[in-house]
Amino acid sequence: MTPYATGKRWSIYNADCLDWFATVPESTFDIVATDSPYSINTKSDGYGKLNPWADHLNAALWYTTWIREARRVLAPTGALWACLNWRSQVPFTKAACDLRWSIESMLVWDKDWIGPGGPSGLRPSYELVALWLRERGQVHDRGLPDVQTFPWSAFKPSGHPAEKPVPLLRFCINAVAHEGVRHVADPFMGSASTGEAALLDGHTFTGCEIDEAWCESSAKRLAEVEKLESQVPMFKVRRAKGEQLSIAGSKG
Repeated sequence: MTPYATGKRWSIYNADCLDWFATVPESTFDIVATDSPYSINTKSDGYGKLNPWADHLNAALWYTTWIREARRVLAPTGALWACLNWRSQVPFTKAACDLRWSIESMLVWDKDWIGPGGPSGLRPSYELVALWLRERGQVHDRGLPDVQTFPWSAFKPSGHPAEKPVPLLRFCINAVAHEGVRHVADPFMGSASTGEAALLDGHTFTGCEIDEAWCESSAKRLAEVEKLESQVPMFKVRRAKGEQLSIAGSKG
């Protein structure tokens, strides 16, 4: 498959992730860090004749398919991080059971911000990130807790509705990265926050995105990150834990 765009340490593909996965050899990547669709609105509401549980199980089939592919392309020391929330935890857990690949840990991402909620319930201030490990993968710092705070808000720097903060993704990548340069992949690339996180810490990145418009904006974003790194020596070392890089290199 021909890349949509490439840089010195990155490449992105404009394709359905399953079509892209089919072209990737086994054990290609060290880390897959991604934010797949949560499938929140793909179940019935439970007020009619249909039981929404069946819809959860059907959604799990799709999760099972792409997670199986992610496992296949990971090295034996590799790890998969996948963002989710309490609603999508059900099909994710079912997928893990069907694959006989247990979720190793569940990171609670504290947003330090109260998000929008329904008219009756509690307003959400957290999301989850599930971690799967291949047979020799591990979190290297045994002192890392499973609750981490990375401030976020309704404002998304790239404009992507599901954008995640770069510091969160840097934490996930570096928690499981071995010494040296790692190859990081994101099959649901979106605005390329995972790509920026990987590049800032010296890793290489491959992303796949079905929406061409986001491929275009992501290519520009990653090119700008590489440009900034070339202009500011050891740029990645001076990034504080809570900083979010904008294209101009400022906090935001």
